[in-house]
Parts: sequence; C-alpha cells; structure tokens
Amino acid sequence: MAVKNSTSAHAKRSRKKAAASSSLIPKFMKNPKTTMALALLIIDSLLVSFIIVYVPYTKIDWDAHMSQVSGFLGGERDYKNLKGDTGPLVCPAGFLYVYSAIQYVTGGQVFPAQILFGILYIINLGIVLLIYVKTNVVLKQHQGRRLQQLLLKRQIVMMPLNQRIRNGFMISF
Repeated sequence: MAVKNSTSAHAKRSRKKAAASSSLIPKFMKNPKTTMALALLIIDSLLVSFIIVYVPYTKIDWDAHMSQVSGFLGGERDYKNLKGDTGPLVCPAGFLYVYSAIQYVTGGQVFPAQILFGILYIINLGIVLLIYVKTNVVLKQHQGRRLQQLLLKRQIVMMPLNQRIRNGFMISF
C-alpha cells in the first residue's frame, strides 16, 4: 500500500511540474511590461543589425585605439609614448587590457568590432530592461498605481530610444 501511495504522489508532482512549465510562457506573456520590454529588445536588435550593415562607419577613435594598443602590445609602457591619431593615450590602463582583448578577438578590424559592440549593447539593454520590469521602479513622487504603471511603461519605451547609449556602443567604440 505504501508503494502505491508514493507512486501516486510522484505522479502528482510530475503533473504539477509539467503544468507549471507549460504555463510559464503564457504567464510570462500576460505581463504587459515584460511583453513590451521583449518587443523593444527585438526591435532594437534589428535596428542595431541594420546600423552595422547599412550605415557607413565613421572613424572617430577606432584607429587611435588600435595604434595605442599596438604600442602597448609592442612593449611600450610609458604613457607619453603611447599615441594614436587623436593624440596621446589618456585612458586608464584597464582600457589597454580590454582593448587588447578586443583587438585579439576582432583582429583589429572594424566590422567584427561593430558586431561585438552591438552584442554588448543588446546585452546591456536587456539587463537594464529586466531590472526595470522586475523592480517596478518609477519616480516616488507619483502615488497613483495607474500612473505608476503608465510611467514604468514610458520608461521602458524610452530606454532603447536613447541614442546616446546606442552611439556610445555603436559609434564611439
């Protein structure tokens, strides 16, 4: 008798797990903030892909960064001797280590670096949107629940529309 009860208890737990996992996606999609954040993330991913493929790259700092990194990798450790097209190196030493890794991964080429920075931008945006959705952060001065929900949705929509963040990742890398 004990074996039969444990088997039926196991079967009940299995059914509950299956029901919970199958209802996860509909439950996830029922939250309008989550759906909106996911849609914005997908749209911004497409926009970033479009920018990388169709917008011509303007050389602002990439060549200077790569020449500074090349000097560093060549053994130079004196900051006043590490120079690029835009002048002497003014970034902290961590910059040299990070961009040395980026040069290794991309071969110093612009197009793979644009893809890498596009991916980093989308990851950054996804983390920020996740934080907004999970924490329900809005300005504390607004007390009405309906107004708070409206402001949160507005903040989520405004996040990918901020061109300064995208340009920081996509252009001024």
